[in-house]
Amino acid sequence: MLNKFNKLEDKAKELGLDVFIIDTSYIEVENRVQLKCAFGCRGYGKRLSCPPHIISVDEFRKVLKEYSKALLLIEEHDTSAQKDIFAAWSQLRRESFKKMLELEYYSFREGFIFAHLLRPGACNECEKCADTCTRPDVRRFPPEAVGINLSGLIAKSGLELDIEYCDFNRIKCVGILLLE
Repeated sequence: MLNKFNKLEDKAKELGLDVFIIDTSYIEVENRVQLKCAFGCRGYGKRLSCPPHIISVDEFRKVLKEYSKALLLIEEHDTSAQKDIFAAWSQLRRESFKKMLELEYYSFREGFIFAHLLRPGACNECEKCADTCTRPDVRRFPPEAVGINLSGLIAKSGLELDIEYCDFNRIKCVGILLLE
């Protein structure tokens, strides 16, 4: 099994992603994280990959118990020259998502048939969501939307990573690939 994880790790690096193999027991799911979506995100309810259009935090807790490992995926971008950080974030997360989704598909082909990606940020594959998703093949929700405390995950897993949320000069696109 370790050899399979090594192949995924190599593929992630080939795609330009930083990758960390973690035990899913380190993933903290908290109701208060989704609260930030509902009361703090200007996009709340506008994307079909975000609350309230996705599974609940409690439903996700149950699903998470069916996974034993995950890959924490990070792609860091220099945004110091960007004038509009929100426009940059939109484009950068789309690019990072495509790489991470490619890794999910690769994982499936390598035998991880329940591989599932939690994407960086809300889905932005379409300009605006229709009443029903027109791209369900790429619809993925972000970790925060199901209550994952990314800072808590990093601290609990012992990784020495700095995920600074307010550094507009260096944006980190973070995804989690659940594996079983």
